[in-house]
Amino acid sequence: MSDMSQGLLQRRRDSADPDWRNYAACLSVDPDLFFPLGTSGASLLQIDEAKQICRTCPVCGPCLRWALESGDAGVWGGTTEDERRKHRRRARQVTRRSEFRPIS
Repeated sequence: MSDMSQGLLQRRRDSADPDWRNYAACLSVDPDLFFPLGTSGASLLQIDEAKQICRTCPVCGPCLRWALESGDAGVWGGTTEDERRKHRRRARQVTRRSEFRPIS
């Protein structure tokens, strides 16, 4: 396991912890799967495999929200870094447009 994936997916082991990560479909999967080394070639297969696990996850929504707020590397909430970057950009554009609408 890489240092990056180990650090980013480190979880508290307290069973009383209400953290959404305790319910993640990826909990028992090798974390390296979610941290591909690139965005082409064999990495595309790895990304697709990670996203397939995310599609079965009961906490995909909270995971995605966390990733959008934190900006971490890897596949989180069924999205890649590039997909989250585009999502943030669109959200900023929508916010800007709504801020400059004339008040009726």
